[in-house]
Amino acid sequence: AAAEAVKAGIREIIDREAEVMSDDAIAAMLKQRGFDVARRTVVKYREAMGIGSSVQRRRQRKIAGAA
Repeated sequence: AAAEAVKAGIREIIDREAEVMSDDAIAAMLKQRGFDVARRTVVKYREAMGIGSSVQRRRQRKIAGAA
């Protein structure tokens, strides 16, 4: 249940990000919400959900913005 809550938090943060955030920044935001997770845990869950890295998300936004 805790892992699913962390995944939901990661998904929510990424869906709402105005500017693409690093995994460190996502981990810090989760910590503010009461989830004590490491950056590598954020990476593991983000990849498991099929969400790209900050570099990949930034590149995708640039392409979507240019189209």
